[in-house]
Amino acid sequence: MKGCIPHCMFENRDRPAWVNWLFLAIFLWSSWQLAGFWFQQLHG
Repeated sequence: MKGCIPHCMFENRDRPAWVNWLFLAIFLWSSWQLAGFWFQQLHG
């Protein structure tokens, strides 16, 4: 299951393209939030 997650998420061809962009936007937003959190922890 663990090795399937990134592969299965991006190999689903039946999904419309906007869903891929939605996944990408969520990933970027969450990583941005996490980076901001760590920056506050390190420099706060």
